[in-house]
Amino acid sequence: MAVNMKKQQTTNNIKIQSKNLEILKNNFPQCFDKNGSFDFGKFKQELSKNKDIDFSNESYGMDWLGKSYARLLASDEATTLLKENEDWNKKQENQNSENLLIKGDNLEVLKHLSNAYYEKIKMIYIDPPYNTGGDGFVYQDDRKFSVEELSQLAGIDEEKAKRILDFTESKSNSHSAWLTFMYPRLYVAKQLLKNDGVIFVSIDDNEVSQLRLLMDEIFGEENFVAEFIRKTKSISSDSKIGINSQHEYCISYSKNIEKVNLIGFEKEYNGYSNPDNDPKGDWTSSDPTAMDDGRLNKNINPIRNPITGKVDYPGKGRRWRFNEDGFEKLVKEGRIIFKKKHKDSERGFILKRYKNELQSEYNVVQTLLIDNKYLNQFATKELSPYFDFKAFDFPKPTTFILDLVSFIDESDFIILTSSQVLAQQEMQ
Repeated sequence: MAVNMKKQQTTNNIKIQSKNLEILKNNFPQCFDKNGSFDFGKFKQELSKNKDIDFSNESYGMDWLGKSYARLLASDEATTLLKENEDWNKKQENQNSENLLIKGDNLEVLKHLSNAYYEKIKMIYIDPPYNTGGDGFVYQDDRKFSVEELSQLAGIDEEKAKRILDFTESKSNSHSAWLTFMYPRLYVAKQLLKNDGVIFVSIDDNEVSQLRLLMDEIFGEENFVAEFIRKTKSISSDSKIGINSQHEYCISYSKNIEKVNLIGFEKEYNGYSNPDNDPKGDWTSSDPTAMDDGRLNKNINPIRNPITGKVDYPGKGRRWRFNEDGFEKLVKEGRIIFKKKHKDSERGFILKRYKNELQSEYNVVQTLLIDNKYLNQFATKELSPYFDFKAFDFPKPTTFILDLVSFIDESDFIILTSSQVLAQQEMQ
């Protein structure tokens, strides 16, 4: 189903949900006055009764011109209405669509979704402007506040309010402008995520440092999941300083890191076979050594092949994964095979790893996405049948998005994306 966004003259009271205030009222009702205002002093006194809490006068945080304005936008009511795209929805090929495609400003879209999808979305992918200086990003919105209104609403003095309003009306592309643009969108996105939900945000070198700090503040530093590296191209134009930049990033955070369980690609079993008709089934050779700190000097004893006489040691900085008794047990269980022939450089025995004993059918998620299928040029080819012009400068291949989706350990869940590539694919 497709809907378009339409500007309205007055707000329709669509507010961003948040359970933070509800949690405080349920657990610390004594910290609210008769007008419902929160008394932080009383709250701190309540917490100080717990001797395990250490209050510090020093703090670490991120600040920029426009932060108070961004916070105001994050909690401000939506100023638009949604209108069904009847012509689009009447098309035969769109009759049974199970997806919702909304066209409009993504902050307004997020606010419209904030009630129906509050804490219901498992995965979010966004592809924001990179603020490269050449991607056309400038900060602009149609909110109109007077200096006095902004000063009162944001809790700042009028001098700072004036500086912020001048900045928001100047079509800036500074770091402050980009952060002001991103903050409310990420804030509302967090409200939409399930407790075990994950968000992925594509970015490049221009704003990756700012994005990490911003997401630390919104999602919590402890909820950082990973920084993925995506290979974007093989060859770039000559750089003045001799650098061929071939990658960008995809930053991932969770709503609650303790609830997250991502899965990698499904394991391939080409290396498993059963040449000796082992009753335990297919197996492959496994590394019998592990890293050793060198202090204990344990499990570094020599192992002799009784057939060839070859003597093996685990190697410098390594140790065997088993002690002598454990090794004898593995031999009796048939998990150790002594080679009848081998090169001098080869180990004289094999440690088996059985296919049916694998704990998972999936590999762990890899953060290096460097396969050529992730290159921008493949996304350009995907879009070429639909456009007779260059629709996007740096499109993302659908393979990249779909692989991120495959990391989610569920088969039925809701995905929210602002990816232009996926949107165009869906519209076809």
